[in-house]
Amino acid sequence: MAVIQKASTSGTVALKRSTTKKNVISQRPVSTLEELGDVNVGTPGSGQDGYLLAYDSATDTFNLISPDTYLSSTVEDNDLPDDFITQLESELDLGSIQVDSVDGGGF
Repeated sequence: MAVIQKASTSGTVALKRSTTKKNVISQRPVSTLEELGDVNVGTPGSGQDGYLLAYDSATDTFNLISPDTYLSSTVEDNDLPDDFITQLESELDLGSIQVDSVDGGGF
């Protein structure tokens, strides 16, 4: 005669602990420009006072440049923007500029 066994209806669940370690990255706020990875300003001193922070696409970094260099590069094509010229014309009144004496030099 065949032996029939009753199957268990309760399943067993085996929990396996994860062996992968989770890395926690601390992100503290940046407090100075030097802490940014894409900023190349060295150690700014009083000589760079008034300089501009500009992006250089060739090196993919931000650098300090002098305002004179920036202004010279904006007019390399000998064409100033029309809205800039209009703004200058509205703010400058050449009639109000008083010149008492002009030295034209020697000829």
